[in-house]
Amino acid sequence: MSGGSGSRRTDAPRGLPFALLLPVAAASLRKRWTAFAGSFVALTLGVALIGATGLLTEAAADIESPDPAAPSLKKLLTFTAGVSGFVSVFVVASTFAFAVAARRRETALLRAVGATPRQVGGLVLGEALLVALVASGCGALLAPVLAPLLADWLVRRAVAPDGFSAPTTPGPLLTAVAVEAAVALLGAWAAARRAGRVRPTEALGQAAVDRGRTTAGRLLWAVLALAAAVTVPLLLAAMPEPLRRDPQLRDPRNLPDWALVCDLLAITTVALLAPLLVPPLVRLLTLPVRLSAGAVGLLARQNALTAVRRTVSTATPVFLVVALAGSVVGSTAAFAEARDEQTRAALRAEYVMEADGPKGIPPEFPLGAPGDRDEDATGGGAGEGGGGRADRGRLGAFGRMGGDDRMGLYVTAVADTPLTGLDGGSGDAAAGAAVTTATVVDGDITRAWELPAEAGSLADLKGPGTVAVSAGLAKSRHWRLGDRLTAGLADGAKATLRVVAVVRMPLSLSEVLVPYAAVAGHDRTLRAGTAYVSTDTRASVSFLFGVDPGERGAGGVRVTPAGEWTGGNDSPQNRYLWIALAAILGPAVLYALIAVVNTMVMSTGDRLRDFATLRLTGGSDRQVLGMVAGEAVLTTATAAVLGLLVTLATQTTTAWLYNRWIDGAAVPAFRLPWAVTCAAAGVCLVLALVASLVPARLALRGRALDAAGGRE
Repeated sequence: MSGGSGSRRTDAPRGLPFALLLPVAAASLRKRWTAFAGSFVALTLGVALIGATGLLTEAAADIESPDPAAPSLKKLLTFTAGVSGFVSVFVVASTFAFAVAARRRETALLRAVGATPRQVGGLVLGEALLVALVASGCGALLAPVLAPLLADWLVRRAVAPDGFSAPTTPGPLLTAVAVEAAVALLGAWAAARRAGRVRPTEALGQAAVDRGRTTAGRLLWAVLALAAAVTVPLLLAAMPEPLRRDPQLRDPRNLPDWALVCDLLAITTVALLAPLLVPPLVRLLTLPVRLSAGAVGLLARQNALTAVRRTVSTATPVFLVVALAGSVVGSTAAFAEARDEQTRAALRAEYVMEADGPKGIPPEFPLGAPGDRDEDATGGGAGEGGGGRADRGRLGAFGRMGGDDRMGLYVTAVADTPLTGLDGGSGDAAAGAAVTTATVVDGDITRAWELPAEAGSLADLKGPGTVAVSAGLAKSRHWRLGDRLTAGLADGAKATLRVVAVVRMPLSLSEVLVPYAAVAGHDRTLRAGTAYVSTDTRASVSFLFGVDPGERGAGGVRVTPAGEWTGGNDSPQNRYLWIALAAILGPAVLYALIAVVNTMVMSTGDRLRDFATLRLTGGSDRQVLGMVAGEAVLTTATAAVLGLLVTLATQTTTAWLYNRWIDGAAVPAFRLPWAVTCAAAGVCLVLALVASLVPARLALRGRALDAAGGRE
């Protein structure tokens, strides 16, 4: 008998039979359908966003941008997928955690009647898994619909070639489903674990007041993110020798990419610390409310403080929108300004010609130029130094015109070509040798750019065996003037290049300059995308090229005065910079804005019993709506302040990096993109007010007694 009694005591902690909990779960699902609908929407769109960008990234694996001046299509889509995944992970995790936290009253009751933490956790995870499976399936079906829309947008802006599309393959879709479902279950599990660890006698008290204490695991991740956010800029600034040898790390033209990484790390840190930061910030922002005589403001303040998890969950999408918009747009604007300033100081040419599309500037451009006809008649001056042309090559007629004082025009055309193994490798790309993008110069570079030389002279950059390198590259490779470098050309042929100049290179050129004669006949894809025009007479560019400055001529070639070319965010030089920003940030911000509406509707749906209680105690509908609006404003303001603080930190870091690595840059340290951050906060505020007031107003049409009785 005693043994049987002992066995029953051992079995007692197992709690209620699981079957008895299922009706409770089903009733909870019916009652809190808005919370699960919100989780469903967040996860469906998250899977669709990651799946669509993943399909495009996979399709762009072997495709280059049609315009040489455009950013790498694969790199651009990789960043788009990364930022989209970053935002969706945060939104999905916070949404599922909020949906579980909103059920704390039911969880408390289950614990009070004998349910064990394991049973409560299993129940919550089962519900989350059901929602996640259905939502993931819907998201996977939606992704192939969204991908062509983004592909078409990229094609119309010449970032992707005509016909670029994303075939539906299982890999990206399965990855999106696995990532988002895992994040959803992790968010639900963390919230259920917190609820299950509360003792039954304290469960109802915890349900009434949610202090939102952060967990040790969340703090650990926040510390790791903060450490990375501090370490990455310091490493980029110090650039120790092993890192300096990596062209992706050393090249100043990649600074916007690294600034974006720093921005995401800083945003991650603050998002993880939000449960600790939100309560004191709410108290600070509502100090004037405590001195006011009205009750609506006090109710909104206390609701935000006694439901910290709900406040954090609704503030997270707003914070992401403001912080991303401020940080990423600010970093891009600072880079464009630094590059413009550097270009204005170094560019000697008076006009810049740019091609429209992958074919480059047409060889016949300008039609009927006297120099062309003369050269055609004499057979051309092949391979005559930097001012000549090695053959009827790909850089057009400009080489023949370079230095031709009969016309008073000096045209220097440039194009990009790969050099393999320039860092001392085998010169064979197939063997894993590093590939360096070099700028091919057809013409006299000294008439186009005034580049300060630390050693040698750019006047010697002529003939097939010469090369000029940037001071940073020479320092990282320990190259000196006169060194002979071996590299593989585009067709695999080996070439020996003598360093004739070490110069401070602007961001508009690559770190390596080679004359056209060095690669003539070795790169059949070479196209001149840009040409710099300088004059020493009163020759009219409009007359010689048949196109007015700022307009497009034959073959879509645009001739832009140098002052306009570096004329700010709308200049042709910065056009692709802003297109890349829109491609990277647009889908993520759009998703976050939808999440603002989604979480606000979820939050309002969780408050219906509170509204009824307020009405039964004498509150009017107007006071209820005032309280709802006050909470929406307070949540948005709290998130906007956090986003602004992150933007201040990221912009200060970005300015420090840019001023350190870009010659001639003078980016102000504490200048914030006020217009962007205010616009982002304003849009979020409008969406938050609409998404909270409309469902609240609809809920107030019913009887307060019904809502108080649980008919939500």
